Amino acid sequence: MDPRVSLVIAERERQYNLPGTETDYRKSPNDWIATICSILGEGAERSGIPPSRRDFERSIVKAAAVALAALEHIEVMSEAKKLT
Repeated sequence: MDPRVSLVIAERERQYNLPGTETDYRKSPNDWIATICSILGEGAERSGIPPSRRDFERSIVKAAAVALAALEHIEVMSEAKKLT
């Protein structure tokens, strides 16, 4: 397995322990997508200046961990009729 996968898993574990995650079950698919897009924007080019490798990688890892959290909540969203 690619060692970067362990970075995503470690980030997901860190996020899981943050305050507010206990309400993740309330999020809609659009909430998850907006959060992921916002995080990805942190690693984007600004005023023509490319991001550093570290910043780009950090934003990708964070977004991947949030995407994993969204996957963890697929059943909850489906049961709440937020998915068809």
